[in-house]
Amino acid sequence: MWNFIKLNTRTGQMWQVQFDVEGSDRFETNLNYYPLVEKEKQVDDRFKLYPTQNTWNFLLLDQIDGKTWQVQWSLKVKDRVVIPIN
Repeated sequence: MWNFIKLNTRTGQMWQVQFDVEGSDRFETNLNYYPLVEKEKQVDDRFKLYPTQNTWNFLLLDQIDGKTWQVQWSLKVKDRVVIPIN
């Protein structure tokens, strides 16, 4: 099984995408349901994901206003989070 994060660079919305070569454990699920910016502020390439040394955690950066979020994917629903870093 392999997991990736799919990012909408306009809105900041993300999905965890899992695939495997056998085909029995494939899925796509939301990490955050709602856009992180209002519709009138959405522009291409506004958001960018950066890996960390921890396999399950990434940093999401809004390249326009500098806001940052911790993004954590997991096989367990309760452990999937997108948390603002203030």
